Amino acid sequence: MIVYNVKRRWFTMKNDAEAYRKAEGLPPSGTYTLRIESRDDLAALLNGLCGIDGIHRYVEVVEEPVPDEVLARNEITNSPPDCVPLFLVKEWGQRMKGVYK
Repeated sequence: MIVYNVKRRWFTMKNDAEAYRKAEGLPPSGTYTLRIESRDDLAALLNGLCGIDGIHRYVEVVEEPVPDEVLARNEITNSPPDCVPLFLVKEWGQRMKGVYK
């Protein structure tokens, strides 16, 4: 299900939301698209609108420390993996420098 939000008003049709946004003089970023993929997403939205904390209110959260070897294995690097083609790596490097084709 997809709904659109502009200034606390909800719309089922995108063209209605865009017309309202333009009438209010808002930029295109003033229209927010909300996609609800599952019943869990809908329940989370409704709980948020009602001011309920959601499932965390009923489930005890237990924090477990992560071993150092797990952290060491999951180190994030800026180099792309070997499966990324070289031409894409070069193109991305150019884009990061501000050079566009």
